[in-house]
Amino acid sequence: MILKSFAVFLPALIAGFGFVHLIWKNDHGIALALKIFLGAGLGIGTTSCFYFLRLLLFPGQGGYLLIECIFLTLILIALFVQKRIFLDITPNPLHLSRIQILLGSAVILIGAAAIYFLLMYARFAPHGDYDAQAIWNLRARFIYRAGDAWENAFSPLINRNFHMDYPLLIPLSVVGGWNTLGDEVVRIPTILSALFYFGIAGVVFSMIAYLRTISQATLAVMILLATPGLLLFTTFQTADIPLTYFFLASAGLFVLAGKENHRGLLFLSGMMAGFAAWTKNEGIPFVVLMILCATVVFGLRQADRSLFSFLSGMAFPLLTIALFKIVISANNDLFTNNVLSEIISKVFDPTRYTQILTHLVTELFQLGNWPISIIAVLFVYAGIMGVKSPGNLAEKFVWIIPLSQFVVYLLIYLITPHDLEWHLNYSMSRLLIHLFPMALCSFFLFVNPPETVINKVK
Repeated sequence: MILKSFAVFLPALIAGFGFVHLIWKNDHGIALALKIFLGAGLGIGTTSCFYFLRLLLFPGQGGYLLIECIFLTLILIALFVQKRIFLDITPNPLHLSRIQILLGSAVILIGAAAIYFLLMYARFAPHGDYDAQAIWNLRARFIYRAGDAWENAFSPLINRNFHMDYPLLIPLSVVGGWNTLGDEVVRIPTILSALFYFGIAGVVFSMIAYLRTISQATLAVMILLATPGLLLFTTFQTADIPLTYFFLASAGLFVLAGKENHRGLLFLSGMMAGFAAWTKNEGIPFVVLMILCATVVFGLRQADRSLFSFLSGMAFPLLTIALFKIVISANNDLFTNNVLSEIISKVFDPTRYTQILTHLVTELFQLGNWPISIIAVLFVYAGIMGVKSPGNLAEKFVWIIPLSQFVVYLLIYLITPHDLEWHLNYSMSRLLIHLFPMALCSFFLFVNPPETVINKVK
C-alpha cells in the first residue's frame, strides 16, 4: 500500500520536474538533482490548485489522476517542442575525497535511520498528531465523505477551533489520493509528509552543492536529517513540513536567480512562495516579504521584467487562494477575535515582550530538540571555518528572509487573541522549525567549506 500511495503522486512529481527542467536549461548533474527535488513540491502544489478549481466547477470529486496526467502530458509536449525531452548529461569522472566519503557515509546512515523511524511511527500513529487528526486529516475526511456537498466541510456550524480558513494544498492532495485509490488509505498523508521531508533534504543538499561544494552540502544535509524536531514534525502529518519546504524552495530559487540573472528561476521562486500561502496561512506574510525582497534586489535594477516574472509565478496559487477565501472559507480567528483597542494595549504592554523573549531564549536553546544547542555548535563551527562574503545582493538577502519571517511570527504573538502562554507553548517550536532549513542553508552558503581548512593545514 505504501508503493500504491506513492504511485498516486508520481505523475505530478514527474510533471513538476519537467516544468522546472523546461524553464531552467541547465543539464549539470547537480542542477538536475535540484530540479527533481524542486519539481516534487511544484508538481504537488500545481495539481492541488487545479484540483480545487475542478471541485468548484464540476460536481463529484474524481479526476485527480486525470489532472495529473493532463499536466504531465502538456509538460511532455512542451519539452518535445523545445527539444528538451532528452537529457543532455555529460558524464564526468567522479573523484571523491576522503572527507566526502566520510560525510556521505554518515548521511546514508542517518537517512536510513530517518526512514526506519518514519515507518515505525506510521505504524504506531497512522493518523498523525492531534492537529492532523483534528484539522488537516479531518478536513480531508470531511471533504472526501461529503461527495458533491464537499463545501459542507467548511460549515460555520463546525467548531471554529478546526480553523475553517486554513488553505487546502495538503487536505486536497490527500483527498485526491483517496479518490484515486477509492478508499481512505492512511498511508497517503504519511507519504505526503515523507515526500516533503526528503524534499527539504534534497533541496538543501543540491542547492549548497550547486552554489558551493559537495562537502559543504553533505555536512548541511547531515545536520538537517539528524535534527530530531524536523523528523518528529514530519510524523505529525500536519502542513508544517510542506510549508517549510516551500519557504526553503522559494528562498533558494531567489538566491539562484540572483546568481545566474535568470528570470525563469525568479518565476519559479514566486510559484513556491505562492504555494507556501496555499499550504498554510503563515505563507501569506511570506509572500509579502518575498515581494519586498524581489523589489529591492531585482526591481531597482530591472524594474519591469524581473519583478513581473516573480509576480507572474505566484499569480496562479494566489488566484486559487483568493477563490478559496472569497467563495469557501470563514474568517481568520486571529483577526476576527481581535479588537483594535485590545491590539493597541497589547503592543504597549511591556510584560508581553518579556514573556515572548523569555520563551524565545528557551526555544532557541532547544531548537530542533537537539540534546545540545545546535545554534551554539554552528557558531563555534563558523568561528573555526571562517565566513566568506556573499557573491551578490540576492545572497545577502538569504539571511534577511528567515529573519524577517521570524519577526512577523513575534509580532503575531504580540497581538494574539489567545492566551499568550498557551500560544507560545503550543506553536513556537513549530514556527522555528519552519525557518530552520532555510536558515541552515543560508548558514552554509556563508561559511567556508571544509576544504578551506584542510588546504590551509596542508
